[in-house]
Parts: sequence; structure tokens; C-alpha cells
Amino acid sequence: MKYVFTPLEDFVRDLYFSMSISSPEQISMTEIAENLNIKIHYYDEESEANNIGGIYRIFLNEQLTKQQQWQDFAHELCHILFHTGYQLRMPHYFRTYQEWKASNFAYQFCVPTFMLEKIKLPKRKNEGIEVIAQTFNVEFDFAKTRLERWIRQQEAFIFHQKIAEQKEAYMCRHQ
Repeated sequence: MKYVFTPLEDFVRDLYFSMSISSPEQISMTEIAENLNIKIHYYDEESEANNIGGIYRIFLNEQLTKQQQWQDFAHELCHILFHTGYQLRMPHYFRTYQEWKASNFAYQFCVPTFMLEKIKLPKRKNEGIEVIAQTFNVEFDFAKTRLERWIRQQEAFIFHQKIAEQKEAYMCRHQ
């Protein structure tokens, strides 16, 4: 049985395909922003996104590394694509929920599963993390977290697949 993408992985893949992006070397933050009609601005404050008068903007901290800016861009992109409202007026727990969703989206968007699964990673974990960091232009710790999440997802998929097979075998024996 082949791995089944999550709805978020499907969304990210479809979004990239809609921009004719299918490999890591085609990923460009500025081109993605242009494709999605989002203006990028650099300033010396914390990164954020807004929509004023129907014009979407992502403000990135100019002091961050290119990798951090890319990761922040993906986080803020989630807010533009999925969230509405002014966060400072939201209940604390709802704002926390939105931030958690945006963080998860950033991992999926910066290192898309449909691209990650095509890469031949070295057997040593740290070497694999470095390959991901270099290939997708993300920080080492970001790549480490993404790889760990991907491995857990693969393991969970295999686990559920085996349970389904055992259940089916049990049902066949007891009919």
C-alpha cells in the first residue's frame, strides 16, 4: 500500500503544482509571492502578514538569515491562505491555535512531502538533515524537526497499515 498524503500535504502539493513548481530548485520565495499576488516588504520588526484593502503583504524581518526569512514567509503565508481577522483581538487560545497551524504549515510548505519523498537521504540522520537543509534552504534545526515529523508519519502509516491487515485476517478467520 502506498503512503496516503494528508489533506495539508495534498494542498501544498496542489499549490506548488498550480505554480508549475515540482522540484526544490524551482522554489523561489519572490516568485511564489508574485504568483499568489502577495507583496513582500523587509523591515526591522517581527515578521507578520496583513491584508489591507484586498492587498496581501508579508513583512519579513530584514535582520533574519535567508533561511529564516523563507521559514517566516511560509508561516505568514499560512495566515494569508487560511486565517482571517486581527490576531491581537482574538482569544488567546484561538491565536495560539492559529500560530500552531501556521508553524505546521511552514514545515510542510518549506519542505514539501511530495519533494522530500523523492530525495535519497543518507543513512546517517545528521547527514540527512544537512541534505534537507541545503536542498530546501532551511535551517538545520528546522530540517531536523521536519525529518523527525516525516519519519513519525511514515511509521504511523506503516503501523496503521499493519493493524488493518491484522484486522482483515482476523475477520476472515472468524466468519
